Amino acid sequence: MPAGNDSGKFRRWLEALGLDNYLKEFEADKLVHIGLFFILVALWCWGIAGLKLSYLNKFLFFIVIAQTWFLYGIAMEFVQEYLKNGRSFDVKDMIADGIGCTIALLISLLFLRKNERAVG
Repeated sequence: MPAGNDSGKFRRWLEALGLDNYLKEFEADKLVHIGLFFILVALWCWGIAGLKLSYLNKFLFFIVIAQTWFLYGIAMEFVQEYLKNGRSFDVKDMIADGIGCTIALLISLLFLRKNERAVG
């Protein structure tokens, strides 16, 4: 199948989800937000994964870690809005933070599940 068809299908899929305009306006700094929050969540989850805790406790810790960092990202946007420190409030930054947290959480949970199956 030609790459052009795949691109058209992807574009139609984005339009159906209402994300086509978001991607047109996507700014490069959002990749930085995604990357930083991915790293923060992944490193914390990696640290917890090494502890001698039950699978359920690790699973719950991973979720709390991702939620905590996401809430931190949201809080920092409000701080930027109200402190008037030359930075501005941006909902897209919060979305990017959430995407980074979610990707790290999902990958961490996949590794946790795989490791628990290998051990147990």
